[in-house]
Amino acid sequence: MDNLNASKRGEGLPLSTRATSYDVARLAGVSQSAVSRAFRAGGSISRITRDKVEKAARELGYSPSHIARSLITQRTRMVGVAMTDTTARNSSDVLRYLSDSIQASGSRMLLCTAPTDQEAADGVLDLLAFQVDGIISSATLPLAVLAAAGRQRVPVVLFNRMPSGLLASSVACDHAAGMEALVEHLAFGDMGRTFILAGPEAGAPVSEERIGAARNALARRGIPVEAVFHADYSFEGGRATILREFSSSHHPDTLICANDTMALGAIDALRFDLGLSVPHDVQVTGFDDVPQSGWPSYDLTTLRQPVRRMAEAGVRLLLDKLSGAASGGERRLMPAELQLRGTTRPIPGASRASVAS
Repeated sequence: MDNLNASKRGEGLPLSTRATSYDVARLAGVSQSAVSRAFRAGGSISRITRDKVEKAARELGYSPSHIARSLITQRTRMVGVAMTDTTARNSSDVLRYLSDSIQASGSRMLLCTAPTDQEAADGVLDLLAFQVDGIISSATLPLAVLAAAGRQRVPVVLFNRMPSGLLASSVACDHAAGMEALVEHLAFGDMGRTFILAGPEAGAPVSEERIGAARNALARRGIPVEAVFHADYSFEGGRATILREFSSSHHPDTLICANDTMALGAIDALRFDLGLSVPHDVQVTGFDDVPQSGWPSYDLTTLRQPVRRMAEAGVRLLLDKLSGAASGGERRLMPAELQLRGTTRPIPGASRASVAS
């Protein structure tokens, strides 16, 4: 018996052969265009015909091909996300919120992670080869990669990175305003000898922006920075830096950290290795407001980065660019919230609170 008669009974298709819309049409006794309309949102088709098509599709194990549909619509409904390992490790909520927002838009996420910004940039070229509709990148991308995306008319939104001219837009936390609010609070009291714990010396644009903002805010108030030390953003790196640079008799009075994870390592080193009191001997601040920062054992004064709102705004901006409602080079800044907790000394008349920057 030939394949045509076999497909009319929903049988006989070779195991290695996927059912096609033509197979469904033959089995359901309808045209192939009716099958296409049945699986297309808003397709005009009668209820009886739709039922026939869906019944035939179930019997054949057929599902519509997104690849075939993309040839018609010129949209794959895939959004590429490029992320460095550092961001994925220290800001895991970013990935979750981006995924949620992309799926809510009716698309799916194609993820590329890499150890460094340069390798993530190479990964963006791979994402372009998969013909994604757009790209969201938490890695800084060189102009050549952005130009390649532009030639393919694939919009790019940078996440917490500065845009490069008009070739990309970005959504970011307002690090400068956040650090200004933090230093303004600290400066109400006696900051004493102030040190900064930054991220890596190279390839850490978020750390550079945060620390540059902190130094500027301190300078405007005439508060000197004794030294800036660099670590790798990790708990272990924060702890090791404190143990290497300080002792129980030589220590900061105020330590401003570029992220919470290093601040938590610094707190443990100060308390358990050097026998110092936080905040009586040393006050410590962070940035991000990771879940551990609110634990009673740390109670870290920090700046809350609005990652959920940033992710939602990033996806909205990408959709606006796809629809033509937004042009290139746009930057949307989201405010940070100052979380006053127990690792900084209380200011007379001030209460522990969240303060929007």
